[in-house]
Amino acid sequence: MPTPVTSARQCLTDEAARALDDAVTVARRRSHSQTTSLHVVSALLSLPTSILRDACTRTRSLAHSPRLQFRALDLCINVSLDRIPSSKSKTLDDEQQPQVSNSLMAAIKRSQANQRRDPDTFHLYQMQQLQNPQSVVKVELKQFILSILDDPIVSRVFGDAGFRSTDIKIAILHPPSLTFPPVLLCNRSAISFPFAVDHEEEDFKRIGCVLVKKTLKNPLLVGNSSHTVVTGFTECLKIGKVSFLPNEIEGLDVISIENELRGFVLGDLSEDLMSLKLKEVRENAESCRGCGVIVNFGELKLFLDGGSMEPVVKQLSNLVQFCGGKLWLIGCVGSYDVYMKILAKYPNLEKDWDLNLVPITCSRLSTNGSQMKSSTLLMIITV
Repeated sequence: MPTPVTSARQCLTDEAARALDDAVTVARRRSHSQTTSLHVVSALLSLPTSILRDACTRTRSLAHSPRLQFRALDLCINVSLDRIPSSKSKTLDDEQQPQVSNSLMAAIKRSQANQRRDPDTFHLYQMQQLQNPQSVVKVELKQFILSILDDPIVSRVFGDAGFRSTDIKIAILHPPSLTFPPVLLCNRSAISFPFAVDHEEEDFKRIGCVLVKKTLKNPLLVGNSSHTVVTGFTECLKIGKVSFLPNEIEGLDVISIENELRGFVLGDLSEDLMSLKLKEVRENAESCRGCGVIVNFGELKLFLDGGSMEPVVKQLSNLVQFCGGKLWLIGCVGSYDVYMKILAKYPNLEKDWDLNLVPITCSRLSTNGSQMKSSTLLMIITV
């Protein structure tokens, strides 16, 4: 049985209880009937500073920029939260607030046990228990987070974004020294960026890392600039500029069916001609002498706009199934919300197409080359 929030709060210190309250707010906003460990993680990472965000910053992969990896983590968390069924009631009053799930309450109980066994506080809790057998161990925020990271779902979400729960736990247990050099906060508008670079090639490398996977090897780029990145990636393949590709897939041929799909949606291309195009794609994949072909289907939103796209979806699924060793798919979608609408229409699409979501954020030089455009640019210069 789920636990009332008021009962769970009695097991937490004030700081940990505030984190739980924030998690309840996230669950209420999404009309979820229960508050889970993922809601707590989402709430903690939404704060500008928190123990969890700091630990993630210190354990992130150096292969990607912090902004991109945190964007990937945010996307993975939202994917998992969106899979939680919403309550039929759109609004929950105070008496109907999302209760604490069994798994989250289990994490609180683990925190209590771990904190009680901590050598630094063991004797203190022993004395408290002797004086008042009914006393409850108040879980501190650090112990609360450590136990949440043991949740298999939380661990998987962090893993999908390139983090490791064990590394994050170590970072929480061993915070950095507080002796930092002086910090000078500078006026961002007065700073020029002669070293600013376009992240396009970095995006291409990330796509290449997806393509060499055994499963989930067909990249679907998500973001406002995703179509630009797909176009740039396929154009580089066509002209032989492939330094960003792993050696296993050098020589990858490109076939674009975006125009045909758009023509099919608009009614300019018949179903027979569309089928003929996809048959040609299959023949090219089977007869390809190189490592294979990558099929660019362009904007996935076309499958939402088109009223009779089921035959095309099925044929592309068959291509992935029968030509998987020699054929890849690549495409894009402007936002995660659009993607969820497409999945509602084609529930098996992600599995049948073996898709791997690749978040893309815009980071381009301005026309005068002096500043980078980014919605989340923070410059802190240490001296």
